[in-house]
Amino acid sequence: MFHPIDVAVVFIYLFFIGLLGLWQAVRIRTAGDFFAGGRKFNKFLMMMHALGTGTHADDPVGVVGASFQRGYSGIWYTYVYLLATPFYWLIAPLFRRSRYLTTADFFEQRYSPGLGLLYAVMGVLIFAINTGTLLVGTEMITTAVTQGAVPGWAAILAMTVVFVVYGSAGGLLATVIVEGVQGLLIIVMSLLLVPFGLAAVGGFAGLRTSLPADTFNLAANTEITWPWVIAASIAMVIGIVAQPHIMEVCASGKTEFEGRVGFTYGNFVKRICALGWAITGVAVAAMVAQGATAAPAHREEAFGLAIVQLLPVGLTGLMFAAILAAQMSTLSAFMVAGSALMSRNLYQKYFLANLAPEEQEQRTLRFGRFAGLVVVGLGVVFAFMVDGVAEALTWFWGVNATLGVLVWAAVLWRPSNSVGAWLAFTIMSALWTVFGPVGAKIAGAMAAAPAWLGQFGDKGDLHLLLLTYIPAGLAAHYIGSVASDTRWYPSLGGMFAVIAVVVGIGLLFVLPVAGWAVIFSAMVALLVGAQLRDDRDTTEADRFYKLMATPVGREEELAEAGLDVVYAGHSEGHPWELNHPKLVQWGGFAVACVFTLVILGLLVWITGL
Repeated sequence: MFHPIDVAVVFIYLFFIGLLGLWQAVRIRTAGDFFAGGRKFNKFLMMMHALGTGTHADDPVGVVGASFQRGYSGIWYTYVYLLATPFYWLIAPLFRRSRYLTTADFFEQRYSPGLGLLYAVMGVLIFAINTGTLLVGTEMITTAVTQGAVPGWAAILAMTVVFVVYGSAGGLLATVIVEGVQGLLIIVMSLLLVPFGLAAVGGFAGLRTSLPADTFNLAANTEITWPWVIAASIAMVIGIVAQPHIMEVCASGKTEFEGRVGFTYGNFVKRICALGWAITGVAVAAMVAQGATAAPAHREEAFGLAIVQLLPVGLTGLMFAAILAAQMSTLSAFMVAGSALMSRNLYQKYFLANLAPEEQEQRTLRFGRFAGLVVVGLGVVFAFMVDGVAEALTWFWGVNATLGVLVWAAVLWRPSNSVGAWLAFTIMSALWTVFGPVGAKIAGAMAAAPAWLGQFGDKGDLHLLLLTYIPAGLAAHYIGSVASDTRWYPSLGGMFAVIAVVVGIGLLFVLPVAGWAVIFSAMVALLVGAQLRDDRDTTEADRFYKLMATPVGREEELAEAGLDVVYAGHSEGHPWELNHPKLVQWGGFAVACVFTLVILGLLVWITGL
């Protein structure tokens, strides 16, 4: 049972972390302070912010559960981000240089106000999915750790009250300062169980003698196959830029360099933590095989089972406090970022447009303190729609990838425009809905559903679902953008359409659904795009690329060019960034690639012990 000492540890932690967060509220003066912390955070806080926001208790719940059932291959439920991590070094300065407060600002200024509105709504829904995922994980862990003594809803309520109070009062400033403490507890949460688990089963040798050989493979025969790993890793590179909290994670530091270091190496710390989760899951499987404990009813209860079986009194409370720390650090960041979308890109834009700027600023700040509660409420609704963390993660990855295609297209291809973006989003959303998890939910509720409805809705079919809608979305975006631009259509648009059809015919032999999706999308984009002209002044794209090309610290160049920025915040340039930009860009990327290879090598070494 949950010992009174453990209960005391948890309540003391909640009390002091709430006070620390509330203390930051007195430093909030403007909406920029609330939503971006004034863009003044140092490297350590940026690393802890990236670690705290990106790491939550559903991560070990999903990885420990998958590793318990599938072996070390379960680590890919978080390691799908490992191969994307070096790209974080290249991505971070794009967000800082944009001088935007939200990713909806990006969509509005690069594409159109309509797409800015679309992203604001989609961003809130993404936060709701994330929040629901976290709540599912919290309930499972609470029930397992306390063996029912503390209802899951009670832990969720206590945790929610604390992070809502300090997040609403102190915004991102309170969130990041608190994450400086919570990030350290997350590391404790990730690694604390490893020595206890290994001691319980006889070390790595005990794992080898207790479990089948395929436990130590890095891919499974089902669910976590190599095609799944490769497709999911590519989806992470595509989708990471569209996660609505990435703007604050990358763009809240004093300089671009703080953003690069924080985003990249904060996530490398998480990759190290994930090794602990995988070892713990395999250790629980060995405990069950050795008869030391009964198997959990659901694989995602394995993490809670490990805590109960392995940790002594006091450390159990510390672990539970660390779990709540992981949840609150992420939930408060999501709440602030969701609040920014609703207050800035919805409330201020559509309800306060006629007011003076000073009045807009104050009303937006007041509204923003409470708007995040909508995200929390929607998250509770989503929590009742999914069967577990792994399923919720695949929902999240799929939705993110649809928006990530539009972000990458906007950055990498100048002719990209709103017509192509709308076509791509519409087609990808339809394909994801029909063939993915939503279709599977609908099919499950029907007496006689067609075979194609929800065909790739299972979490193990993620790679097939991605192959169905992402190529179709790329074809629609590029052909639609060209077809709607009189400077390029019809020659270039026709050429793209022919290429897309050829690719689709090739896919017919591998995955017929994907092949027909690409062919259909290409034809629709060519026909519809040719009718919908994009008359937006191309100087908007020029303004965007000027922002991307102007390092932080050279805002006077933007003023001379007549460019207004949404929010510059602390505008200090890092000397390395200003004087050696290519060395920092590509040298730092190379170093991050080396770190990735080292971590992969460490994983391979551990599986061979």
